[in-house]
Amino acid sequence: MAEESAPRVMSDFILSDMNNTAPKLIPVRCKAALLIRRKTLIDIARTGGVGWRHLAFVIAGQRVGSERLYRALRDALGTSGWAFVTGESDSLYDDGAHHAAA
Repeated sequence: MAEESAPRVMSDFILSDMNNTAPKLIPVRCKAALLIRRKTLIDIARTGGVGWRHLAFVIAGQRVGSERLYRALRDALGTSGWAFVTGESDSLYDDGAHHAAA
């Protein structure tokens, strides 16, 4: 009879999933998007309940962030900003701008 292994707990799946699917941030694009949005790392950290230094390490590619950290950054950058930072788009749009045709 085969020996049964210990049952896997939910945190095993979350951790392995998070490590495999963590978004790849492009640091230069992230800096540009934050400047255009007039957001600071401290603003995002406070809103998301994460440390600003950890956020800086994640943006620089030196650490893997948590889901909460990525969500806070994504919320601060908006849809087009997030797409730009992750390389899904090569254009950065102002989601809140209302331009009238001249």
